[in-house]
Amino acid sequence: MDPAKNMMAVSHTLNTLVYQYERTHPGSKEVHDRAKKVLPAGSTRSVLVSEPFPFVIKSAAGAYVTTIDGITFEDFVSDFSAGIYGHSHPVIHDAVQKALATGFSLGGITQKEAELAEILTTRIPSFEKVRFCNSGTEANMFALATAVAYTQRKKIVVFDNGYHGGTLSFSTTRNVMNLPHEFIIAKYNSIEETQPLLSNEIAAILVEPLQAAGGMRLATPEFLQFLRESATKIGAVLIFDEVVTSRLHYHGIQGAWNIKPDMTTVGKYLGGGFPFGAFGGSSKIMDRFDSADKSVAIHHSGTFNNNIFTMTAAVAASELITPAELERLNRLGDRFRGQGNILIRKAGFDDMSFSGYGSAIGVHFTGSEAGSLLDCFYFTLLNRGIAIGRRGFVSLNLMHTEASIDRLLEAVSCFLEDFGGASHIKSRL
Repeated sequence: MDPAKNMMAVSHTLNTLVYQYERTHPGSKEVHDRAKKVLPAGSTRSVLVSEPFPFVIKSAAGAYVTTIDGITFEDFVSDFSAGIYGHSHPVIHDAVQKALATGFSLGGITQKEAELAEILTTRIPSFEKVRFCNSGTEANMFALATAVAYTQRKKIVVFDNGYHGGTLSFSTTRNVMNLPHEFIIAKYNSIEETQPLLSNEIAAILVEPLQAAGGMRLATPEFLQFLRESATKIGAVLIFDEVVTSRLHYHGIQGAWNIKPDMTTVGKYLGGGFPFGAFGGSSKIMDRFDSADKSVAIHHSGTFNNNIFTMTAAVAASELITPAELERLNRLGDRFRGQGNILIRKAGFDDMSFSGYGSAIGVHFTGSEAGSLLDCFYFTLLNRGIAIGRRGFVSLNLMHTEASIDRLLEAVSCFLEDFGGASHIKSRL
């Protein structure tokens, strides 16, 4: 089959799908056009920028979101893993109502602050002591600053395609928003290529046990253990970014694999749906925030670090996150990934695959048409009432069931009927 004709056929199909989307979402387009006049790209969150325009959500409940045009989607984005509770969970809703009754912007300490810290130190093995902030981005920023201050070194090892927030992103294109640390970018999951880069000049090694934004790439236990042993040997601070992966096991990947870093960063869902981040680790490191010696003490503040809404919602939400529920979600994700990849193989579609771990799922296409096929997949699912992340991101939440996975697999089957193998090209020429 002529590759040029193949590409034309996919492009034609994509144009048809986009036209259907535009025709059924006039309200979202109107809001987007208005937003573009005052917000660059029409949004204040780059991951939500989507051509021709993103759908605009009016309300949400359970596993579903409803757009301003009255169209309802089953939500498999789950706010990029932050929305693990689904939408408007009654337990969190009631907790927030109680927080409203106390007043807000209190500007002081409440009991919930210590209560949440106690909860987190029981969940994350490396958390002997912890401090709060307002996002996973902040958590990683503060963790690195802490490691630099603690070691009195400057160089930081990170990994290709790593994402640790808006100021710590290491994809193939340079991020001008990155902090001005002395970064050394190593190859993820490669002991052989990382080892020569490690020396006693390294302050910290920052790694995601699973790269979420980097394509749901999972590190091997051997690689993480190598980093643990190397950090100990050279005196560097090993930091696990478990902002996403802490939801894959009750004690995070570090607990699942029994590999304990010196520090850990978390965020997203642990705030119960409100802005949240936390960084912590061993007492010998974290006690720098409580040092009487002003020459080594670290100062860290933030108006909303302990805001009453996040503290209250997070404590209430912690009761919903049980080992059994996380295992159930992981089983759903494993089932989808396994059966989805079987469907792909049966369709003879070598250029598509599902990756990830447990409830975190990545959608991948390869070949010259990869980008267009991913877009076709995205819009095909939208037409069937299913929303995933435009970049091929799927994250399950507590409201998802076996029936949810059935619907998602059915949508995959419909896509493969049109795009599996070479037959779809012939039928469109």
